[in-house]
Amino acid sequence: LIRDYRDKKKVQLFERALTSTTGDDLQQILWLKSPRHPSNLMLDRLTGKIVHIDFGDCFDVAMTREKFPEKIPFRLTRMLVKAMEVTGIEGNYRFTCERVLRLLRANRDSLLAVLEAFVYDPVISWRLLEGTKRVPGEKHDVTRRKTLQEAPRIVRERVIDRIKQKLTGSEFGNGEVDVQEQIDRLVEQATLHENLCQCYIGWCPFW
Repeated sequence: LIRDYRDKKKVQLFERALTSTTGDDLQQILWLKSPRHPSNLMLDRLTGKIVHIDFGDCFDVAMTREKFPEKIPFRLTRMLVKAMEVTGIEGNYRFTCERVLRLLRANRDSLLAVLEAFVYDPVISWRLLEGTKRVPGEKHDVTRRKTLQEAPRIVRERVIDRIKQKLTGSEFGNGEVDVQEQIDRLVEQATLHENLCQCYIGWCPFW
């Protein structure tokens, strides 16, 4: 799409695609969908916008997988950064992230009301329950059986609390942080080599 840089329309479509990913990144902060791998990202050739498919992993499900857990909050690999404007992350990308996150925080009550409906959906609930056997700290069978019996309520409460933490900037365990610092930490997590190297090969962390 961008090989022929002389084609102005193609360049404009590519720039629009990059712009459209920033709002999606903020959705991934709330774990509405897992960090994207290339097969889950499609490009609308007419509008240049990113089209997402496959929303199987949501609400921290990808982070609790036994094999190849995803430790990154969203996809921000070197190939995406290099395709941005000359300022890279410190330009329109950061400005858009901060602006969207402020809007999410300002409307968190309405957003939580909508997300709770998804958390209590039977289909999503079963997907969330798949990770209950691998809850950190549960080493004994007695504790594990008790957790499985109470799993529906425990998992839902944990998911909702996790979303609240993300919407208030308290997800890092040391009190609430402002919008700029929250974006700084999320970008750091998304670009940290130690997190990227744990992804499975199909996620293409080297891209």
